[in-house]
Amino acid sequence: MRKSITCIGGLALSCAVASTVFAGAVENKTNWSAEYIRTLNRNAATDYADIAAYNPAGTVKLDEGFIINGSVQFLSKKYENNITLGPATVLSLESDEPSYIPGIFAVYNKGLFSIFGAFSNVGGGGKVDFSQGDATTLLIASSLIGQPFCPFNPLNPPAGGVCVAGPASQQLTGESHYLGYTLGAAYAINDMFSFSVGLRYVNASKELNASVTLLDASRNPYNVPISFEQDGDGWGGIFGANIAPNEKLNIGMRYETKTNIDLKAKVPPGLGTPILAGLGIINGVENPRDLAALLGLGASYWISPKLRTEVNLTYFFNENADGGGDENNVDNGYDIGITLEYIFNEKLTGSVGYMFTSLGMDPEYMLPENPELDANTLGAGIAYAFSEKFHTNFSIGNSFYTDDSFVAPPPIEYKKNVFFMALGLEYRFM
Repeated sequence: MRKSITCIGGLALSCAVASTVFAGAVENKTNWSAEYIRTLNRNAATDYADIAAYNPAGTVKLDEGFIINGSVQFLSKKYENNITLGPATVLSLESDEPSYIPGIFAVYNKGLFSIFGAFSNVGGGGKVDFSQGDATTLLIASSLIGQPFCPFNPLNPPAGGVCVAGPASQQLTGESHYLGYTLGAAYAINDMFSFSVGLRYVNASKELNASVTLLDASRNPYNVPISFEQDGDGWGGIFGANIAPNEKLNIGMRYETKTNIDLKAKVPPGLGTPILAGLGIINGVENPRDLAALLGLGASYWISPKLRTEVNLTYFFNENADGGGDENNVDNGYDIGITLEYIFNEKLTGSVGYMFTSLGMDPEYMLPENPELDANTLGAGIAYAFSEKFHTNFSIGNSFYTDDSFVAPPPIEYKKNVFFMALGLEYRFM
């Protein structure tokens, strides 16, 4: 049981449990704009200012002038930990806490030269609320049964002695954000080739609040709180290239370097402090939690004057990102997808997109709070131009995750589903 606590509780608590959908990476996320939700493939796009994040070298292809673009996403999430406690007993622990994700992008284009900026949530990006606990709290509670509480509070040991039953109650909430601030420039050598370089600052924060209430032989309840906060930051580079061999074909490439981030912990004193200390989460101590490097590739092709398709591959170098040892339990991951976009008229465009995500992690190393399951994602939406200057994007979609399970013990099954919608606005000062 203690091995299970280390594998599951250690991973979950050290990650602070709240990364949100999209991307075959442990921390990195790429759902930054309404245009992305509408197509799921933006690595070779050259139409809206959100490409400052997806195809920065392609920003020289945008309309000349200053363009500002903003998006907000709503994600309805359902996460499940189904734990088999007996032949006919399955404990289902759930979180359905929604998330809201903003994104802001800006481009100033002078034809051969452009300056771009972006603010987005490049990692983490959500909240979970397991009001009845999850696999982490259940396994921590199980590890405490039969132990006296006095080692946690030697100056005031409880009169009831050791814990014999539990948990009488349990709960867990977690939240995580990796906010990225990007500034860069692009230059077109000619009509075919353009290149970009950018610098991104990432500010990371994580928070977890959990508790389990156990009973002693006299049925006295003892609450064990487990909470901490972590903060850190880092810098990374972004390099891009755009190749347009002809009017129909466009190729985009983007490489983001690894961002070294050390998260410094704040741990309040309490009964849960020794549990966290055993996992390396100690007040004032830093733990590495890098954003992995990634390579984004895309090819866009106009099948006809009104029909465009784009294929994408985004590859995440998870194995080279320092996660305090967690990188040894995960393979490099990837997203691969395709979109079809149709122009109905000069104002209305519609699209549908598909993406497959693979992380390559065995379920026993996944976060119970947000297991990194493989997924098939569908997205669709419309873009509507109210005028030459004012454009909107509205999109919806769903990520269908593949269930996975393992024996801890006890046997644990992970399920997850996410429905999302997004609204984007863009204004062009031409």
